[in-house]
Amino acid sequence: MDALLKPVIDNYSKYYIDKQKSPSYVQMYTKVAKEIILVYNKVKQSSNMTENFVKNNRNETEELELTGSPLKLDLSLHTILDDTMISDEPQLYSKEEIMHGPISIEIARKIANLYNKNRDKVSPEDAVQMWILINPIEVTKPLLLTVQSDQNHFARGLVTYVETVNLDDVDLDQLLEDYANQEELSTNLVTSIVDCIYLISGISYGSHSSDELVNAPHNGLTELTCEWTNKTLHTPFISCKVHLEQEVIVGHLATPTNAIWKSVCALHNLNQLLVDMTAAGYSSVNLKTAVVRHNVPGSRQPNNEKRINELLNETETYAYTAECPAGGCICISEETSRLGQCLSEMNTMGSSNDFTYKLWDILRDCVTAEELITLLIQALKFISSGKIRPFIDANNKTYLSKLVLKLSRGHSQASKVLKNLRASPPQALSLIAQVGIEKTMWEYTKVMSLLEHSFFIAGIWTNEARTHESIEQINQTIQDMTMSGGDFTLNPFESLTSAEHSIRLDCESFYEEDCHELTVDDFASLKKHGLVTEKKDVNEVPLINDEIDISPWKNLLMKFAQVHVCLEHLYRAENCLRLDFASLKPIVSRLLEHYVSEKSPIRTVGQLMSDPLQKISMPIANNIVQDHLKKPAYWYRVEMTRTEKAADKGIQRDSRMVYVFSQQPVLPPSVWQNIDPPTEEIGDIAEVTTMGEELKYHVTKYTFVRNKLLNRLPF
Repeated sequence: MDALLKPVIDNYSKYYIDKQKSPSYVQMYTKVAKEIILVYNKVKQSSNMTENFVKNNRNETEELELTGSPLKLDLSLHTILDDTMISDEPQLYSKEEIMHGPISIEIARKIANLYNKNRDKVSPEDAVQMWILINPIEVTKPLLLTVQSDQNHFARGLVTYVETVNLDDVDLDQLLEDYANQEELSTNLVTSIVDCIYLISGISYGSHSSDELVNAPHNGLTELTCEWTNKTLHTPFISCKVHLEQEVIVGHLATPTNAIWKSVCALHNLNQLLVDMTAAGYSSVNLKTAVVRHNVPGSRQPNNEKRINELLNETETYAYTAECPAGGCICISEETSRLGQCLSEMNTMGSSNDFTYKLWDILRDCVTAEELITLLIQALKFISSGKIRPFIDANNKTYLSKLVLKLSRGHSQASKVLKNLRASPPQALSLIAQVGIEKTMWEYTKVMSLLEHSFFIAGIWTNEARTHESIEQINQTIQDMTMSGGDFTLNPFESLTSAEHSIRLDCESFYEEDCHELTVDDFASLKKHGLVTEKKDVNEVPLINDEIDISPWKNLLMKFAQVHVCLEHLYRAENCLRLDFASLKPIVSRLLEHYVSEKSPIRTVGQLMSDPLQKISMPIANNIVQDHLKKPAYWYRVEMTRTEKAADKGIQRDSRMVYVFSQQPVLPPSVWQNIDPPTEEIGDIAEVTTMGEELKYHVTKYTFVRNKLLNRLPF
């Protein structure tokens, strides 16, 4: 291949000639993202050219009637209120491809012939397509030229601009007949397939940095791709195959999943600090620079000390004696009908009235480990004064919850407990991290259980939970058991409530059964966990492994990351497609099967922190998105080929003809601005109006032939 390409590069060094992944405008016609040889002219001052191209379109738009184009409205307010509104007009080419400029047809022919000259030395397996971007000033308006020859075949193709049309004026039967005539075949020996794409919300941000992604105008992309064999450009609701294509940006500032994602990021950082301290001693970690809070550019840094004081004052005033909802969850109620509703409540008021969980919501926002430990000691010191009796949920079995309950009774050993805790940074960090682990596990279980049975979700956190049964089989088993009559109780947390990482089921307070000061047994328990000591050396540091086992946390954090990506996709699908819980259930099953498995693409929290953009493509039931399919698609593609029965009939060769009908230009401005009608009219054509009959589509045609005969494609 290098031998074929070297003469081309040597003779045409002024042009860009290199092997790379197919650009978007080539994939539009081939539907393949494989490597090709791309040839184009290097565009100078592309930003000015693009700015003028967009400006011309904008000027033309301003002259439209008041109804105008929904893609051109000022959506600043709507963007805040409704993620389904598209503020940035989408385009079919990427921002990097704006730099691609065309080459004259004469030069393109010479480059193709030179590349094709030594094809007899190339095996079919080693052949690589060459695509050349062409200036469409010829009568036939050529846009792209391609050759892919080898020692046995001569293959060539051409993309041309045809016209602009209304979809109702397109006669698909006539296009099929024209292709059949070209191949000297009857129409029953020609097969066709139609596909299209519906832009639901957002635009793709695949080429942005992680910092740019979390501040992007939208928190992802939602599209529907459809495919059918019916001879029509109007989407058949029943027979078409529909796929949901989504990009989500984990940690985007506008997503309501951020409350729980902040916990996961803080736990990831705390776990790494504890691992380092275990390996090399706590003195090896500088607490003043050790990061706890995941810093997101553009996010607000709260005053954590003020928030701690407000929490303590609130606890002192109300003592958390108010009745709590069943299960202790304050962000989910019987009226909860949407994921977004639940997640927004979690963002504004948290998920639980448990004091240690509310404390975690504040401490996870600490910038450094030093700040976290200082605020933790400050809170425990106030509690030890005996002024407040914080509410602790009955199933909160963390060491910190027990410590809070005991210190709130007031005891002479309180100061020694706090001194010893201050002298042991690993102990302080692991105490609060254990609370964060339990709370995060519980939150994911409660939120995801709105869509999937809690038995399955709770089982994700245990090693033995994933059986060989599918999610559908588990749900069916549960349904059969519940409908069989009689009393049936299935407690999904039975194996967890007695374990270290408990899941809370009710909200009884501990003070009813423990309303006295520390007993001898209580003090012995504190001593056992290294929080008091008979020795006078307050700098004695208890080993972490003797107190809190952090070894399961690595696997739990991976599961958190996997479930979180599912949650991001589900929230976006609900919000953009307007789906209810019943419609989301089959989607959550596919997401869990993909992400929460041994073959999951998500392995660590850090992976999502550095690469927040996650994509998925999955089949989706037509009936739940039928309202979207009634609208005009962004583009349609019709591909026509010969059937297998036509192998020995007509012109004996491989061939393909592809028509693309697009609302927007397929190629970059440097190419498209040279098409007649001129740029001014393109602004009109590209407009999407509210009246279907006024909506025009650009038509481009790709013709590809491949045979053993040396033949030339006429221009």
